[in-house]
Amino acid sequence: MKKSQLTFLVIALTLINIGYADDEAWQSHESINAVVSDYLTQHITLTGEYEISLVPLDSRLRLSQCPEPLEAFTNGEITHAGRVAVGVRCNAEKKWSIFTSGFIKVYQNVLVLVRPLQRGETITAQHLAVERRDVSSLREDFATLPEQLENKQAIRNLDAGMILSAKHAIEPKLIKRGELVMINSDSPGFSIQMSGQAMMDGTKGQLIRIKNNTSGRIISATVVAPGRVVVMN
Repeated sequence: MKKSQLTFLVIALTLINIGYADDEAWQSHESINAVVSDYLTQHITLTGEYEISLVPLDSRLRLSQCPEPLEAFTNGEITHAGRVAVGVRCNAEKKWSIFTSGFIKVYQNVLVLVRPLQRGETITAQHLAVERRDVSSLREDFATLPEQLENKQAIRNLDAGMILSAKHAIEPKLIKRGELVMINSDSPGFSIQMSGQAMMDGTKGQLIRIKNNTSGRIISATVVAPGRVVVMN
């Protein structure tokens, strides 16, 4: 066989092989994404509204078309928002598997500050609004109801627009150290009142030390109102 004929034959066979390779069926990225999306929707155990977005697959990725339904899987239950990895595999004779990534955003009604607050300032209804926000990156201690923070004091300077937590506020001080207070001693059938001096600051429901002005004794009493404590017998 002449060299020119041999060269022509090699080129022809190469073109035939390329033609067969191009004719091979590939698994569409859309079908893979659909399986992942369905899997996430069925296995999410989060509360509230959520939104799923998938990271696009590499456009160069080519996988043989699977003659059987694709199977999606994870290493455990999907119990948190944020990034999540989902595997997809083909269980046909020509097996393959890949891992994909998605993001889950969770939306809930939360308490938002509509005007700035200074440290120690009392929080009122005018400072608060309930809005639907993405809470995917937040801890579970965010406030959802105005009554959780109303009439409390800001623990630090707070900016407008921020999502509020119970940790952003404290109960106001009803009693200050050194001030005179009225002590109520309640027992079944009778009640005694006496004056005392606060040995420490106190918020509602807090147990503080009080000096009884009559006896000079230091007692423990519960703060119930401004300038008033109760000793339970």
